[in-house]
Amino acid sequence: MVNLSKKLEPREESVRSSLIYAQSLSSIAPLGSVSAYLTYALQSSLASTFLAGIMGALIYFLWVLIGYNYSKVIATTGGTYDFARSGGGELLGRIAGWLYWLSYGVYLSSASTYLAGIVIPSEFDVSPAIFEIAIPLLLTLLLLTGIRPPLIYALITSSIEVALIFILGIKVLLLTGVSTLPLSLTVPPADFFSGALAVGFTLAGGGASFFLGYEAKGKGKTVGKSYIIAYWVAAVTVVFASYFEIAAVGYSNVGVSNLLQVTQYPGFYIAQEFMGSKFALIFFILTINSLIGSVTAAYVALSRLTYTLVKRDMVVSIAILAFMFTLINTYAAVSQSYVSVYTNTTEVSLITLYSSHVIISSVYPFFKRKVVNKVTVTDLLLSIFSTLLMGYGIFSNLIPLTSTSLYGLISLIIGVVIGSIHWWFKRST
Repeated sequence: MVNLSKKLEPREESVRSSLIYAQSLSSIAPLGSVSAYLTYALQSSLASTFLAGIMGALIYFLWVLIGYNYSKVIATTGGTYDFARSGGGELLGRIAGWLYWLSYGVYLSSASTYLAGIVIPSEFDVSPAIFEIAIPLLLTLLLLTGIRPPLIYALITSSIEVALIFILGIKVLLLTGVSTLPLSLTVPPADFFSGALAVGFTLAGGGASFFLGYEAKGKGKTVGKSYIIAYWVAAVTVVFASYFEIAAVGYSNVGVSNLLQVTQYPGFYIAQEFMGSKFALIFFILTINSLIGSVTAAYVALSRLTYTLVKRDMVVSIAILAFMFTLINTYAAVSQSYVSVYTNTTEVSLITLYSSHVIISSVYPFFKRKVVNKVTVTDLLLSIFSTLLMGYGIFSNLIPLTSTSLYGLISLIIGVVIGSIHWWFKRST
């Protein structure tokens, strides 16, 4: 056990820069995000999702700038925990770290449940339960072997995914024509902001590279550069996808609603309708690849965060993650409630992620004062706007309270409580 833990230990500057970029982009998972989490945004903002997408990408870009500046300086296995700790102290660091841990931990089940319960059954008449339980078990075995995920393969396939999305989108727009209707606000402001928050969430996976700072060649500079490039590639792709998916159903709220009643995998449906079965099959295969790649990248990142937060033992860290991952997926398989598990875990992941970001953004000026002994007006404005806009997004997502948003609220409270207890325990020992 000791030898295995030693073998799995992160190795300093052992991963080259191109692979850090691959980690960022594959964690965002262009096709997976367009399929799973753009769909989640469409449920809120309907035909205004393109406009919400622009808003969400810009709001999230404020966080990207903050995360970029943190990551250039702090190159550790703790990532966001160390970001918050450097600016706000140990208590806020623990709270932000555990909120991020909950977000990524539940994301593993969100993405894998969408894959097993929604994507695969759309093409094959098979039992989702087999895949639902097999995915966490196989990925856990992969991590325990010490085999590094094939990041070169992930880089190539993620690039193909981006190309595939643009090919489909251009074909759709050639047939439907371009319209300014998606620039109109057709839903209540609260639903619009919920959609914007969800689109931002589709782009959040790039932060997985934060936890490879210690292992990256070039450390912080490599991580920061890779993160910001991957963000813009994904942002342009996802916002474009939101436009052509709305165009495919007539630029209307009714069209989007009808589409979501037919399928929770609209990209595949649109590919079949506009490009035919062969292209749709390629779209389907690469969506599976994308979601598996995203879950694997998140699993690797989260094992590093657990290693830092809980115990510097990789086997124990992976075992903790495997338990929660397998437990949620087993529940989904036994209850066969794949759509509700996907929806609720996505809500939990979204709320806890943004809550962690709010903390890290709010203490950003203190980080800058500590590191460079100077805080500019730009730093203050970046911190204020990022904190307020993401905070309002969380509020609009939680209020009015629904059965789904209740899961988000409870998870937020749990993250704060665990972080506070962990801080108190560490302080007492």
